[in-house]
Amino acid sequence: MTIDDVLSLLEKAESEDLNPRTGRLFAYVYETGDENIRKVAEKALVRFAEKNLLDFTVFRSAVFFEKEVVGFARNLMHGDAAVGSFTFGGTESIMLAVKAARDYYRKKEGTAEVPEILAPISIHPAFLKAADYLGLKVVRLPVKDAKGDVDAFAEAVSGKTALIALSAPNWPFGTIDPVEEIAEIAAERNVLLHVDACLGGFILPFFEMLGEKIPKFDFRVEGVTSISLDAHKYGYAPKGASVVLFRDAELKKCSMFVDVTSPGYVFVNQAVLSSRPEGPLAAAFAVIKYLGVEGYKELASKILSARDKIYRGLKSLGFESVGEVESSVLAMTNPDVDLMGFVNNMKKLGWQLHLQKGLKEYDIPDNIHLTLSPVHDGVAEKFVEDAAKALEMEPEVDTKQIYAMAERGEFAEIIKGIEEGRIDSSVIPMLLESIPEKVAVELIKNIVVEWFR
Repeated sequence: MTIDDVLSLLEKAESEDLNPRTGRLFAYVYETGDENIRKVAEKALVRFAEKNLLDFTVFRSAVFFEKEVVGFARNLMHGDAAVGSFTFGGTESIMLAVKAARDYYRKKEGTAEVPEILAPISIHPAFLKAADYLGLKVVRLPVKDAKGDVDAFAEAVSGKTALIALSAPNWPFGTIDPVEEIAEIAAERNVLLHVDACLGGFILPFFEMLGEKIPKFDFRVEGVTSISLDAHKYGYAPKGASVVLFRDAELKKCSMFVDVTSPGYVFVNQAVLSSRPEGPLAAAFAVIKYLGVEGYKELASKILSARDKIYRGLKSLGFESVGEVESSVLAMTNPDVDLMGFVNNMKKLGWQLHLQKGLKEYDIPDNIHLTLSPVHDGVAEKFVEDAAKALEMEPEVDTKQIYAMAERGEFAEIIKGIEEGRIDSSVIPMLLESIPEKVAVELIKNIVVEWFR
């Protein structure tokens, strides 16, 4: 194939994707609308793409970049003496925090017990994945007002508890768990506490600088022992950029893997991956340097403006927030609206947003989920205008139809509708609610295998 042939194939593949720069997507990307950010990131990404983070004694630029990126994150989290590692994503950062907690627990308690992670039901699935990989058990606890229930943590903590995991904010509702109160419990019981600030770590500090009242969740809280925060979210770096911070060096050492027995070379991993390109790290550094604190504050102010416009607009249409509005996430519900039909109508009008199943036992109804970025400030009025239109439109597919199809076992037809774009993929969790968990997991695995066959 010629270069032009290959480039043509790339163009054809990209034509299948949603355009992340339009502001019509409310998840997965964190678009600023600033072409200079994209330019500086892409130049750094390409320039350092061939360099390998595996051996930082050969590529010394990696040491410089990581110290700078981790240092910026440390300052945001008020962790004067904290140490950290650069990773390729929030899941990897969480994996290292869980490994550190497991190994720390084993040093203290031995290996007779299976260590436990205590976390609210709203915790990110990355903790379940880390526990599955590393041999821990996750005990999921109730939420109250869409936040972790302090009393439930006080009752659940035990000699098996290796880690308490909280969110700032959680993904589903955008609320910040009561870190200060639960950290007191952790400190009293000498239990480690990790704050998953993958979503909020690079935005909440700037909200606070702009005068927003943000509950303390970082190293200013005495019982917090580790924090994860993603530079590829509101740090606006390209994908593959996250940081995990530890209050002290002993915990970071527990997160690492080192082998000195190989005849090849001393094998040192600060992260889960071994060979990995230096490009994402260099790009994160470049974006952080380009923006600086003032640049991040300016972008944060655009998010607050977008949040205000969209929140007020949806409220005028009968929507309410399922929890306290205190981050860049809106989770909105309307008891008089078929939300499945609404989401599909919004998709017809060019908007991609998520439908989330409710937690009836915790008084949380089905809701729509919006993760806001700076680019949304310029399209907020149009979004609200189209939301009003979507409420008036007859939906092609509504909740009753989907549930009826599920009851008849027509999952293949539902999946076909998702593939063709007629049905939003966020209906899947709602459909699987009535199916035993193991059956649902197997069903999803089968679908994915076929999708990529």
